[in-house]
Amino acid sequence: MTFLAPAMLLALTAIAVPVLIHLFSKPRLKRIRWAATRFLLASIEKNKRKLKVEDLLLLILRCLLVILLVLVFARPALLVKASSLLLSGEKTSAVILLDQSMSMGQSDGAKTRFEQAKAAALDILAKLGSGSSCALYLVSDHTRMVVAKPTQDFALLRRVLENAAVSDFGSDLYPGLKDAVDTLKGMGGRKEIFIISDSQAAAWKQLGNIRKLQEEHKDDIHFRYFIMGDHGEDNLAVTSLKTVGSVAAVNQPVRCVIEVANFGKAAVEKVPVKISLDDEAPQDETVIDRIEPGAVRGVSLFVRVRHAGYHAISATIPGDRLPADNQRSTALLVLEQMKALVVDGSVKGNPVDRDGFFLRNALVPVAPGQAAQYYMKALAGKPGDLEGNALKQYDIIFLCNVADLSPLASQNLQQYVTQGGSLVVFPGAATKVAFYNNDKNFSALLPAKLGAMRDAPEPQKFLAWQSKDYAHPVVSLWNDPDSGSLNGVKFFKYYPLTVKSDTMPVVLKYSNNEIAVAEQAAGKGRVFLFGGPATTDWSNFPVNPAFVPLMTRIVAYSTSTQGANLNLSPGQPFSFEVESEYAGKDLAVQRIGRGKRQIVGRVEQGDHSAWLRYSDTELSGAYALYIGDDKMPKVVFAVRADPAESDLHQQPQADVAALVNPPEPGGQQKSAASGESDNRLVPGKELWFYLAIAALLFAVLETIYAHYCSRTK
Repeated sequence: MTFLAPAMLLALTAIAVPVLIHLFSKPRLKRIRWAATRFLLASIEKNKRKLKVEDLLLLILRCLLVILLVLVFARPALLVKASSLLLSGEKTSAVILLDQSMSMGQSDGAKTRFEQAKAAALDILAKLGSGSSCALYLVSDHTRMVVAKPTQDFALLRRVLENAAVSDFGSDLYPGLKDAVDTLKGMGGRKEIFIISDSQAAAWKQLGNIRKLQEEHKDDIHFRYFIMGDHGEDNLAVTSLKTVGSVAAVNQPVRCVIEVANFGKAAVEKVPVKISLDDEAPQDETVIDRIEPGAVRGVSLFVRVRHAGYHAISATIPGDRLPADNQRSTALLVLEQMKALVVDGSVKGNPVDRDGFFLRNALVPVAPGQAAQYYMKALAGKPGDLEGNALKQYDIIFLCNVADLSPLASQNLQQYVTQGGSLVVFPGAATKVAFYNNDKNFSALLPAKLGAMRDAPEPQKFLAWQSKDYAHPVVSLWNDPDSGSLNGVKFFKYYPLTVKSDTMPVVLKYSNNEIAVAEQAAGKGRVFLFGGPATTDWSNFPVNPAFVPLMTRIVAYSTSTQGANLNLSPGQPFSFEVESEYAGKDLAVQRIGRGKRQIVGRVEQGDHSAWLRYSDTELSGAYALYIGDDKMPKVVFAVRADPAESDLHQQPQADVAALVNPPEPGGQQKSAASGESDNRLVPGKELWFYLAIAALLFAVLETIYAHYCSRTK
């Protein structure tokens, strides 16, 4: 047994009070000589011992009453093993925190850790004392209070536990712990928080805050940790899948870069990687020869899409004990064709001499006889074309050596970009710098201001683009030496660019560290600004091997905003705007390759349109949404887990031990290894209630007995 408030034991000195009262309350007798006294002596001597016994018993009763009252306030408690869940029938208010993050899906070959955790939670419910209440939270980097307040309806709790499923959320225990503490703060009696998790390091990322929270409430809330699994499993995961380099168009090869990470302690060899479209058979595959421990290897595979619309691409590796990350998907919009408007600043008789000549050929890099079948249609235009209302038909607009724009053209262009269009600007000799920098509508679109035109410095008389450390996604390809170099691009004249904000993305710099190309998001669209024209008048850029791939990548990157909301994190709700005619129709969903089509609601009516909304996105993978009886999905989106959740490495045991097994007197601390029985003796059931009842009974007994002792003798 131990005492939770041992300082109160000092009050035991109050036992002296009834003793002193007893000693000083003896009656003082006055001697009177009386002849008949001798006849009473025999009777007095006979009762003397009886009176002393009565007085002693009364003193003992009063001392015991004081002792019981002191013990009540000292809060005695039985000592039990720390690993014991049995609360000896004591009424408890509890919260069970059940980790449902993706790492809990790892298996030991028989059961997943989440299944083991559910069994532990059911065991806790079975062992809570009569009259206890309990809440249930599913925790990860999201906290789901499935039973928000402690309830005595354990049948409900068991049903919820049986239906609970592991998710692909990330890990973070602290928010759920904080919510549980807030729930129990206003409750009386014994309070318990049961945390059932694995020892994955990601779950303990806020270890400092967890320690602080537990220390602040150590006197009124008991924290009990149950760690599932003996160690972190080795794990191989697909951590990234991206489409790069070109626009996703019908019958055009789409290059996909897949990254596979080895989170194990040993190298892995001969890892097959496959890529597929929607739920079709794999279109391409390769084998990674070797992945070292802790390393990431990337490979490129290709798919070809036969139909325009929304599609999902999935990369797959062989299964292991954590199946959730053996496949990764990405959703994209595949276009039938794209239209680009190339606006020439000066319209010359010979097309070869026009400002957009090289650019139009770079956008359609095929033989003239194949141009009709190519997805990109590059149309020549003039500044006046921007004054019309037909800009929405173009996916991207290029301005080549345009001097200035009329107010209407400037306004139309600003509206076009903010509503999702893409714009690429190549200033040239005809450019009016004052207009570019000061026009209310046009200058707001540009990521940088233009300085006065300069000649390249002596002695080279040219400025080359940077040769390494390409940070922007458009040019990151050239970080690989096998892809060539951008350093071969040389400008003899240029406009120095000054970005409007330090946070503005810089695409490229010159070798002297001046900015060559800048980019910014404007509304729903994107704008790229170069420091010179797309002609050979000022540079060799149009005839450099990098010209065509760079233009292709800019088109792909800037127009990718059309599908920017197609790839979500687990738990993020999906919304998609459709025509108002669909409002009220059935909405069905199918997890591509993993389930059947099911009706989940109806298309919602909006102000001037309708909306497809779906929020059950806890599991990663590709989802197809259908309207009514349509055979083709209206839209496809993908849910992608945080790659960090695939790292199953453990938090150091010493860190977890400080919470699971606080230091004993003398500084000794047990290991927190999972599966090890904790035989430490810790405070268990409190006894103050029973002692208070005993004190009440003793008080009643003392009163009755004191009355008896005060009778006439």
